[in-house]
Amino acid sequence: MGAAPRPARLVVSLLAGPEEPRASALQHLASLLGRVVFYSEPMAFTNSVYYTPEMGPGLTRRLAALEGLRLPGELVEIKRLCTRIEQELSRGDKRRVNLDPGLLDRDSLVLATHKYAGHRLELAPGIFGEVTLYYQGGCYKALPWTYPDYSGEDMRDLLGFMRGRLLWQSKQAQARGEYL
Repeated sequence: MGAAPRPARLVVSLLAGPEEPRASALQHLASLLGRVVFYSEPMAFTNSVYYTPEMGPGLTRRLAALEGLRLPGELVEIKRLCTRIEQELSRGDKRRVNLDPGLLDRDSLVLATHKYAGHRLELAPGIFGEVTLYYQGGCYKALPWTYPDYSGEDMRDLLGFMRGRLLWQSKQAQARGEYL
């Protein structure tokens, strides 16, 4: 038997136009998954028009990190929860916010998605996991399939900052004899 799976920081991407549905989604996430410990400034979403017909123009993305660590096996239920929040905040058949949860650890960012692709592992029916970025040589690196908005320098720098905070918090917890 190998070692137990290593827990990671839960991060959620919140993509929206107006701030209101994103703020409502963030409140839902915090009430169900724990306190938000980091919330980024909005980042322009200009690399794709995929969501424009459904959500309109002028989309921005924010990343939220939630308190505590999660085991990889929890990602499926967290994706289902995010999908329910999206549906609750929808108007008619159109989402007003898109939530993409992922796990950030010292080595990678793994995102959960409903979209199949050959490089994604089906974690549960209709839910796939993807290593989106990996950490090497002091920074996050993109893979051939990494979406352009995640492969950009600003996003990789932001995730590097979040990784640094995670490592610092883990070190502080270990010094106190705790496990973060």
